[in-house]
Amino acid sequence: MQDEIKTIFDKITEKHAEPINISESCQSYTYYHILELTDEDLNLCARYVAESIYDQFYPEHPDFFMKLPGGYSYFAERLCAMYEELLPPGTVDKPEVIIYSEKGLSNGVGDRISNKTVVLVTDVITTARSSIEAHTKATLRGVIVACWATLIDRTFGPGPVPIFASLVGDPVIVVK
Repeated sequence: MQDEIKTIFDKITEKHAEPINISESCQSYTYYHILELTDEDLNLCARYVAESIYDQFYPEHPDFFMKLPGGYSYFAERLCAMYEELLPPGTVDKPEVIIYSEKGLSNGVGDRISNKTVVLVTDVITTARSSIEAHTKATLRGVIVACWATLIDRTFGPGPVPIFASLVGDPVIVVK
């Protein structure tokens, strides 16, 4: 499966001689055209990440896959569906997707997920700033963050929890 994933990302990877802006605070010599991934590509990536998370945490499993803002691929929904397929027959408490928003954690949703295990999900993690912010706010509400999941991990190193990605991409350059 890793060879297939490498082939998928090779097709959408653009290399540059000079760094280009990929956000307001990051540059990189490499750009990944996530929007060019097909449903089949995304599902294969979700399957790979779901299997990695399952293998790491079984027999435990997350209660929620928390979708962070800014994604375009519906990776959280795909990941949750693929994860559910891995659960033993008869599993009653299946995980579900919940959307993260600062307001959402303070208007009753936070109470619903307090003391529950979540996986934070986003398309690409670059500096991990938004992931760390969401992780911190969720943790302060009593949420147990098991790991982060992403299509592409471009961080500088380990975070507060394991990161499961279909691709460890080229690092970014912080400009601000």
